[in-house]
Amino acid sequence: MRIGRPAFQDFQRLLPRYRARSELNRQLHKLRWWNPVEPLVIDLQWNRVEPTGLAELFVQLDDGVVDTVRVLFFEYSPDPSVPTLWILGGMRADEALGSLQHAIYSGRSTIVQARAD
Repeated sequence: MRIGRPAFQDFQRLLPRYRARSELNRQLHKLRWWNPVEPLVIDLQWNRVEPTGLAELFVQLDDGVVDTVRVLFFEYSPDPSVPTLWILGGMRADEALGSLQHAIYSGRSTIVQARAD
């Protein structure tokens, strides 16, 4: 699992408290057991974002500012024997994932693919 710099910036803006970001980080480590066939990662729900090929994970936090965070990620590896999940960013779960966000996260995934090769 790898977290891109824009994702760190998203989480810094979204979760100003260090404690909340630490909790999110602990929850993101559950992605090590991600299986594209299963609907849950341990106890976290995830969905495919159809037009982009990305996936979104919903993480509930005990933060006073944000209750649930939507984390966007995708699987890509130049070496198929070493699968890698890339965390692209995050947003509040109650925010709409519109065409602008689709373009942003698709662009981030394209940059990751270009740099990983």
